[in-house]
Amino acid sequence: MNSIVDRLLIWTCCAALLPQRAGDATAVVVAMLTAVTVSGLNGYLQSPTLRLTSVTAYTAAGVAWPSFCLFLPLIYYDAFEPNQAWSLLAAAAALAACFTGLPPNTSLIVAALMAAAYVLKHRQVALQCSRTELKRLRDSSHELTMMLTQKNQELIEKQDYEVRLAMLGERSRIAREIHDHVGHLLSRSILQVGAIMVAQRGAELRQSLSVLRDTLSQAMNTIRASVHDLHEESLDLRTQIEALAQDFTFCPIHLDYRLESPPDKDTAYCLIAIVKEGLSNIIRHSDATQVALRLIGHPALYQLILEDNGSETTGEPCGGLGLHSMGDRVGALGGQLLIERKGGFRLFVSIPKGGRLHESSDHRR
Repeated sequence: MNSIVDRLLIWTCCAALLPQRAGDATAVVVAMLTAVTVSGLNGYLQSPTLRLTSVTAYTAAGVAWPSFCLFLPLIYYDAFEPNQAWSLLAAAAALAACFTGLPPNTSLIVAALMAAAYVLKHRQVALQCSRTELKRLRDSSHELTMMLTQKNQELIEKQDYEVRLAMLGERSRIAREIHDHVGHLLSRSILQVGAIMVAQRGAELRQSLSVLRDTLSQAMNTIRASVHDLHEESLDLRTQIEALAQDFTFCPIHLDYRLESPPDKDTAYCLIAIVKEGLSNIIRHSDATQVALRLIGHPALYQLILEDNGSETTGEPCGGLGLHSMGDRVGALGGQLLIERKGGFRLFVSIPKGGRLHESSDHRR
């Protein structure tokens, strides 16, 4: 848009010189129409070859017909590109022709307009460079903002993972402390009360000691239940699976965890054991370069898929002890285990929710 405004400004100034060539009206009209056409084509096509040809031809026409020299600034506006020394030499030659064919005052005005065209063109180029740089900086800023947002999200997820892991570790520690210390003291107290009951013969005292023993036994059962609950709460399936995937450095692994609700304790232990055995099997027997691990929750069952892109000849033999152990674990929960070796090792496990729905089967091929 700025270049169009510059052209209109230069054309207006050049057109103001037309009355000085009123005696040659036909040549003036032809020169004006030619200059407008050439300037429009140069501005639209942006062709260096066309620009050089048109400037040369119009300068030659100015030598033959001095009226063409009135619109030289409009033509040379497109030629004054940065690092184009030929345009300055051509402009000097054109001005020489202008001073030869036009009156001195008119020639000086044309020279001044030529200088103005040079300044306007370089201002336009500088503005265009500034716009390009501004766009580049805006795109870079947007890209950096997106990267920063992504890194921030990854940092938050990592912090949440570490906090969850620390919390689970603290629960396990508390459960061990209660079991090892408080549970031991209660057990010893129950035994001591029992020994005192055997040594005492008074019925009233024996009855009181019996009540005390029952109370201690009830406290012991309560502590056992609490410790059991803490152990179950400290078992976070997602945390354990993510830790296994993070520790797997044999090759890149992609984890897709889509369990909306955690499974029961037995199922969680089973899934963790299968993932451990499957990854260990890949390390020992596979030449894979990529591993995919998916845990998906369906309305009626839990699904585990572990696969790699190793060759068909790799992988633990079908009768391997590790695979039999995985099959036994799945079968104990009423699930199914399927192993394939077509284009790599693929382990497919499905475990029903809410108990053993059917007798399991272990398929291997």
